[in-house]
Amino acid sequence: PWWPDADALAAADPFTLATSAGNLDLLARPAGTGGYDDLAASAVALDVGGLVIAVTALEDLLRMKRAAGRPKDLIEAEVLGAVLDERDARPADQPPGGATGA
Repeated sequence: PWWPDADALAAADPFTLATSAGNLDLLARPAGTGGYDDLAASAVALDVGGLVIAVTALEDLLRMKRAAGRPKDLIEAEVLGAVLDERDARPADQPPGGATGA
């Protein structure tokens, strides 16, 4: 197997890793951001199977997609914008998906 060292990681941006769940893109400094510190400031903590991980906020993901400017990113930006609009229009006491618990 190939084990990347610091020089290899610094030289390759982005990295795409093939995983059993699909491709995973690793970006040192995503377009439209100041890098890790910029994104960490607004990251959202999610519990994934008992492991709490920091996930990029949707607003930051939208910013990255728009800044990347590739056709596929601009299409995804439209979808993300609609998701944010829907989320922001939802009453604070209504869970995602419109379920009321009744």
